[in-house]
Amino acid sequence: MDRQVLLRKIMGIGDENRRLQQDIIALQSIDIVNYPENYSSLSQQAVIKSEYITRRLRELVYTTTNINRSELFEGAAIEQGITINHDESGIIEITLPCLIPHRRKKQTGFITAPLYAVLERFVLANSPGECHDAPFERFNHCVICVTHVYDKALFGRGRKRDHDNIEIKGIIDTINTFLLTDDNEVLCDIYTTSELADRDITRIFIMKKDMFPEWVLGYKNQPKKLS
Repeated sequence: MDRQVLLRKIMGIGDENRRLQQDIIALQSIDIVNYPENYSSLSQQAVIKSEYITRRLRELVYTTTNINRSELFEGAAIEQGITINHDESGIIEITLPCLIPHRRKKQTGFITAPLYAVLERFVLANSPGECHDAPFERFNHCVICVTHVYDKALFGRGRKRDHDNIEIKGIIDTINTFLLTDDNEVLCDIYTTSELADRDITRIFIMKKDMFPEWVLGYKNQPKKLS
């Protein structure tokens, strides 16, 4: 890429970043109690601007370096705090550092792309057989439990959502690519619940169907200690 073209692109991203900084400074001065609509509008504007900057930076990396996309998104996943764990019983837990967006926003790429990279690495690292030469054993008949965890300090400000209106499909499709035989309703049941904690996150548990009754009773009764 021509150096002058590259500089213009970098300067354009810098201009957008300065506008984002101005929005963040403005957010600090808004009285959220008396003017919640103003806070909501400006915060949404800041988020959209942030996503735009991220997209432009990614495009710049793709076109000017030899960095692999999977490597880039793995780094994004670490920075965002996406984690995948599994216990001795075979239950897999995925933690996403945010609440899943409403359907009307229809944008989950900011989380599904890094999630894809993390799932790919997880499957490769946990394939049975010597030197991981056998495929990962996918779930056949399973339950996916999606737990929407709300920041208790912000709960009660119109943040309780109807689970039917949450854009879960992109997340499930990404999980299906690596962990499931199929996500159709015959093989896969989806259970949703919510809880309060110290921050907004989404916890997704995947397990065999016969494990779900005992698991859900234990999960509902255990103390929640997230920080």
